[in-house]
Amino acid sequence: MAEIICGANAVSEALRAGGRVNRLYLAKDAKVRGKQALVDLARAEGIPYDFVPLAKLNELAQTREHQGVAASVSPMRYTGLDAFLEACPPRAAVLALDRVQHPKNLGMLLRTAAGAGAAAVLVASRGGALLDESVVRSSAGTVFHIPVVAVAKLPEGLRVLRDNGFWVYGLDAAGSESVFEVSWPERCVLVMGSETKGIGGPVRNCCDVTVRIPMAPAAESLNVAVAAGIALFQVTAGPSRAQET
Repeated sequence: MAEIICGANAVSEALRAGGRVNRLYLAKDAKVRGKQALVDLARAEGIPYDFVPLAKLNELAQTREHQGVAASVSPMRYTGLDAFLEACPPRAAVLALDRVQHPKNLGMLLRTAAGAGAAAVLVASRGGALLDESVVRSSAGTVFHIPVVAVAKLPEGLRVLRDNGFWVYGLDAAGSESVFEVSWPERCVLVMGSETKGIGGPVRNCCDVTVRIPMAPAAESLNVAVAAGIALFQVTAGPSRAQET
């Protein structure tokens, strides 16, 4: 069953990803940022597009916050762990998420992972936010450009990655090493915990090392997406691992 995504950035990235957009909808009685570029992308991919009344677009998107553009897309696809490992390069970083609850945070984490050049994002198929339109929009469409690997249970997925040469690092306020001082290995996983409870016990037991972001006394913690950005760009900072865009 098709899903509706909206917002200029999210729709543009979905069009660029290819093979996901079934139909493009543009408001005919409202200003749309980058309208011609969106039409050109749709034409290049052979995707039908319609100019519809604003009221119709509101109905399709089920929100007025659509920026005058929406698209019907195939359901979000997850990547299997075996398929990821088969295609995984010798040097790779994976962002693993332990019960991140809020779709906006998941979207920002996906955007961060894609921007940092991570090879994939690992999630459990139950217990946290899953891919939907709000995640697509929060990620500004970058969800279409990074594999999201779903496993039944995160500890099991982490153990499989360890068996395939990955070192697992858990980001925790009480971590034993600073993210700025770690010599990151060629294959590594950075684990982020939930917004309120951090990394759970079973997942923590799978971590080889816990790491921390040194904080000034005035602040106790950071938003999970902000913290992941700081740490993940340290992981992928080496030119040997980061993917150039």
